[in-house]
Amino acid sequence: MNVGMTGRLARAAARRPWLTVIGWILAMIAAGIAAGSIDKYVSPLQTNLVSTEADTAADLDQQYRVGDSDSARFAEQLIVTSDTETSGSAAFDAVLTNAVAALDAIEGVSDVSTSDALVAPAGGSAVVDFTVVADDAVMLDVIDAVDAVATDGVDAFVSGPESMQLALNELASSDLARGEGIGIAIALVVLVFVFGAVVAAGLPLLVALASMVIATGIGAIASRAIASSGTEVSDSLTIFVGMMGLALGIDYSLLTVQRFREELARGHSVLDAVTITGTTANRAVLTSGLTVVASIGGLMLLPQNTFLGIGIAIIAVALSAVSIALFLLPAVLRLLGHRVNSWRLPMRHPGETSRGWNRLATWVARRPGSAATAGLVILGLIMAPVLSLKFAMPSPDSWPDDFVLNKANVVYTEDFGFTDSATMVAVTGGTDGEIAALADAIEADAGFGGTTVDERGGAVFIDTHDTFDVADPESADAIERLRQDLIPTHLTGADTEAFVGGARATEYDNFGLIARMAPWAVAFILGVTFVLLLVMFRSVVVPLKAILMNLIGTTATFGALVATYQWGWGEALGLPTADGISPYMPVMVFALVFGLSMDYHVFLLSRIRERYDATGDTRTAVIEGVSKTGPLITGAALIMIGVFGGFASASIPELSQWGFGLAVGVMLDATIIRILLVPAAMTWLDKANWYLPSWLEWLPRVEHHAPPAPAAALPEPHDEREPALV
Repeated sequence: MNVGMTGRLARAAARRPWLTVIGWILAMIAAGIAAGSIDKYVSPLQTNLVSTEADTAADLDQQYRVGDSDSARFAEQLIVTSDTETSGSAAFDAVLTNAVAALDAIEGVSDVSTSDALVAPAGGSAVVDFTVVADDAVMLDVIDAVDAVATDGVDAFVSGPESMQLALNELASSDLARGEGIGIAIALVVLVFVFGAVVAAGLPLLVALASMVIATGIGAIASRAIASSGTEVSDSLTIFVGMMGLALGIDYSLLTVQRFREELARGHSVLDAVTITGTTANRAVLTSGLTVVASIGGLMLLPQNTFLGIGIAIIAVALSAVSIALFLLPAVLRLLGHRVNSWRLPMRHPGETSRGWNRLATWVARRPGSAATAGLVILGLIMAPVLSLKFAMPSPDSWPDDFVLNKANVVYTEDFGFTDSATMVAVTGGTDGEIAALADAIEADAGFGGTTVDERGGAVFIDTHDTFDVADPESADAIERLRQDLIPTHLTGADTEAFVGGARATEYDNFGLIARMAPWAVAFILGVTFVLLLVMFRSVVVPLKAILMNLIGTTATFGALVATYQWGWGEALGLPTADGISPYMPVMVFALVFGLSMDYHVFLLSRIRERYDATGDTRTAVIEGVSKTGPLITGAALIMIGVFGGFASASIPELSQWGFGLAVGVMLDATIIRILLVPAAMTWLDKANWYLPSWLEWLPRVEHHAPPAPAAALPEPHDEREPALV
């Protein structure tokens, strides 16, 4: 038996199964202990890893207006509003007075007074600024205290960065719990259907849970190390461990468990079946995992702590899932042996080839032109909407009606004439006349309103409200006009500096960072993927074709996103309509769809190459490869679609777009691309699939041969009997 590296690792783990299992249990306990401290080292705040103009403005604001002693305080607003009462009425003033009194009684709240209330021109709303210590417990007390004084006729609530973040965390937790619940339920049904045995179906779920525990521990250690250098990792790390742990953990173990059952059905001993599985399936798992790591490595080139957190999470999950498949799963399969098929359902035998998949694969191999044409037409129709793709942050009205962002925006836009978003210009060195002229010019600009000037020692701050919605392109145009036109026109001193900050300016700068680094991230992903597939299959055609297919699938995914959210077709499914796709989506969806879909490509190509090396017949290899992997890839895809589709129903617009995009990307890849386009292209190319220039012959050889089935079932060697579980 020609045993590769992954086969030797599997055999070594299987020879001492209990020692391997105990070692991994200890590792999971250690990871669980480390994971318990992760909340100390991750942050809900989004920060840039390189400084922008908006960051500089925020630093000046901190230095001159907030002060070092108050650095742990946040500015919040009390909003009192009514459709039937106005300021001056007994009912309205009672709620306003009671709310201010309730806030004033909370330790940690300061600078709150009814005399500072800003009343809307029509009198239907009032806003009171106050500051609160940046403590979640205090902030929750603030929110509860204000909610308690609201009446049926007069509403009162708190709006600001800290309260908004708490509300977002609560909403995200609810969305994530629902998404994961849907994913687990679908996974159970699909796994039982794919395996036809309850015990075999339970293994991938156990692997997924173990992967999440270990990945969380790794994430905690990595976050602590990064925090020691002064950088806070985003709490997106903990969110994505749950999302991707379920998907990747099941994905990799699905292939390993099914191949083990096939080898048992062919008559191999348990230990030999584990070894063959390690040599074949686990090699594909290792390559797939490295491809995912490469894709996410490209995502981490984007200089924001959000992408850093996502990258650490998914890389940790991928490495954990691959390690468990390479080391722990062989030991567990060795312990289970033939018991892996226990509690079987009346379904096909694990060693049999699906007749339906065999017929479909045969049709594609015999008529590659028809199959490719059908696939390209379908994908062409789906990707057509991408021509009208626009980028825009979700507008407040795309959030739930009772979410604080939406409620605050309604008050500001309808009662005050501008949005709740504020822009700030921090000026150092300017004359009073220049600053006054600039403030007047800003107030006269259509993009701003409610402008005030605040002098603070060494700096002057011009504060104004944004009049355009965050999703309106005019909002970004106003920031650019302020920077490129208004400031240079009115501040002409050689020693004068001005920095534009605030929510809109921060988003504008963040998008600029992403736009500048995205091409490098994509180039990194494509380059590393090409090299991995080149080494794995010793072919320049295979990686080029794989990259082309995935680019087609990713483009079609964005076409579906545009039609669903931007065009509003998703309203029939209860999905929100948006003015455009979030600017964060392209690189995120590209990296994740590319990495996940490459999993299926490697699974399929490994089986095709294995059969091709044995027969030299491309058509036969394609038919068997599709027939053998079709049920597995479809099952794995259905699980991922379930997991990601659950998040498509999220109340958070960006999370909904992300979940929908990944679900569609996986679906298109596992069906049209993997069933029609890839087999058709491989049949056409025949032996050219494996073309390798002579000057690359030095590349290492990765054997894809699998040993033939024994003439008869062989007993276990006397010293390698199937271990008892108890």
